[in-house]
Amino acid sequence: MGVNFILFTYFILSLYVGSYATVAEDLPFHFSFNFTKTYRSEDLIFEETAGPHGKLVDLTCNSFSQEIQGCKGRMSYAHPVPFYDNKTGQVASFNTNFTFAILIDENTMNNKGDGMAFFISRFPSTIPTNSGGGNLGLVDNQTRPAYGHGGIVAVEFDTYNNSWDPQESFDHIGIDINSVESVNTTILPSFSLNGTMTASVTFDNTTRMLVASLVTQLIHLDGNISLKQYEVSTQLPDPVSSLLPPEVAVGFSAATGSSTELHQIMSWSFDSSLAHQSNDKGYIKSADRHKKAVVTGGLIGGTLVLVLLVWFMLSCWKWTRMRKELDKKLSGIELFQYRDLAAATNQFSDTQKLGEGAFGVVYKGFHKESNRDIAVKKIKSSGKMKDFFNEVRVINDTRHKNLVKLLGCCCNAYSRRNIVDMMCSFCRRKQQDEVFLVYELVNNRNLDYHLHHKQDKVLSWPKRYKIAKGIASALHYLHHECDPYILHRDIKPGNILLDDNFNAKLCDFGLSRIAKPGNATLMTTAIGTHGYLDPQYIRYGSVRFNRSSDVYSFGIVLLEIACTGKSRDEIWGLYRERRDVTKAADKRLQSGDDFDRSEIERVIVLGLWCSMINVNNRPSMRKAMDVLEGEELPDLNIIVQSTSASTDQYEFCASAAKKV
Repeated sequence: MGVNFILFTYFILSLYVGSYATVAEDLPFHFSFNFTKTYRSEDLIFEETAGPHGKLVDLTCNSFSQEIQGCKGRMSYAHPVPFYDNKTGQVASFNTNFTFAILIDENTMNNKGDGMAFFISRFPSTIPTNSGGGNLGLVDNQTRPAYGHGGIVAVEFDTYNNSWDPQESFDHIGIDINSVESVNTTILPSFSLNGTMTASVTFDNTTRMLVASLVTQLIHLDGNISLKQYEVSTQLPDPVSSLLPPEVAVGFSAATGSSTELHQIMSWSFDSSLAHQSNDKGYIKSADRHKKAVVTGGLIGGTLVLVLLVWFMLSCWKWTRMRKELDKKLSGIELFQYRDLAAATNQFSDTQKLGEGAFGVVYKGFHKESNRDIAVKKIKSSGKMKDFFNEVRVINDTRHKNLVKLLGCCCNAYSRRNIVDMMCSFCRRKQQDEVFLVYELVNNRNLDYHLHHKQDKVLSWPKRYKIAKGIASALHYLHHECDPYILHRDIKPGNILLDDNFNAKLCDFGLSRIAKPGNATLMTTAIGTHGYLDPQYIRYGSVRFNRSSDVYSFGIVLLEIACTGKSRDEIWGLYRERRDVTKAADKRLQSGDDFDRSEIERVIVLGLWCSMINVNNRPSMRKAMDVLEGEELPDLNIIVQSTSASTDQYEFCASAAKKV
């Protein structure tokens, strides 16, 4: 191969060894627990009354039948979590998600308390001696510990208003810094913190913003579920490193004081952007990595030529096979070059960004080769490349006027053709395998913009009815005319594009999961947008996903088309009392000459039918199409009364009781 080639490949090898050390240091810190499954007990520390019981963890005592006043407990991760780099001062960004329950004894509803909290403190975590009741197991008698002596940052879910808490309600969420007197709070209606809830806590090291989000649910007597989302945030002081040491403990803490309630954790995940830093506890220093690389390079110098020769031959073989497999997998699908898409979107500039959804970021561009405007979706996570190519083939085969047309795709890994990429194909980092979908550009923005943000002109009813029928036609095609049928999982106004003639074009279809032949349902975790998401997701976290969940989201979109700004509960209340549901229609429509009362009633009733909580009550998209085309409207009150909506609610409540 020649001396120059050997020296060149040795240089590439050196770069690779150095980049490997960098990659190892840049890996994110992550852990996840699901207490309904097996977890490693050595990864958790339980203090005082906290402990696992079956499929959950009780922070305080685990039964109403025993004396649970004066309980306090903590659960924390058993290993140190990096908070900032002591050498550079870089602070970690992090995100944690958890499902938890606060359960109140019905016999002592007015004597509840005190709540629970997610906390970050110095490592190792130790629950203070005098920290019961309103101190939530966080601090000792409301003291403000200094750095190095138990500093703490927490998000509290407080169910009792002590003297230092807001007095407008029993319940609030707040952010605490070295004290249980919150620096910022969001007040909730009394008894909101009762039952199973989901929450997330996010910290951005650039803005120093700590944001906590909570989703609660209320089950009505008719089986309907109302979801409420609350948020509290604050900017941590500068520098953030003054609050806590470089390594911290993370976990949960709760207390009952003289009151009675249960505090339970069902699942928990944590991600941090800062990797383990160099210290004397077994982590490898960056300098040591480079020294080790140099020593290793010297030892293998004698066999370098042989290694390079074998490497070159294997790389050529793999590259050739990979290209053949790609041509076979993408037969009939146009394969775009990465460099062309980068040029079309000005290197994926923010100025070209059209929006961001559950599956990726969309950029506007002009493709010079085909002389046309395009929309390029950069997929957030492609998973297995084999699954991605299978999905692209199925999406490419769809042909419907109300679906955004797929023009082709691009895989960055397969777009490179030079000798360096070929020889590094064995060791390429997975995150470099970026994938893109290229669609036709639909210029008239989306339904969300025309319903909520366009100020100069109201979207007329004939156009709205045309859009509703277009969405229904697209979903009918995906559900009943494609084989295998295609599930969408994120139907919302933002994913409904409009052309210049206000024809609806559904986008993002098929990106989440495509049903396999003979498999009627798929087990999946929740994905989608709050407000349009099937309540079964919020209730159970993972469900058997099928076409009825798409039907639910379609029903909510219909209600938004006809009754912009009204909640489903408000509209259902009118229908249940057999009043005129057209009174809930968008007031901007009622003053127009094209207000068609019959069509509006049809869209509203169909929207309520599709969005029923009991999945057995919902129609198929084939039935929904018949209703929009003029079939007689059903009596939803009779449907609700003749099915098991109340049983569904009872089973959910019974399930929560069993956990106690």
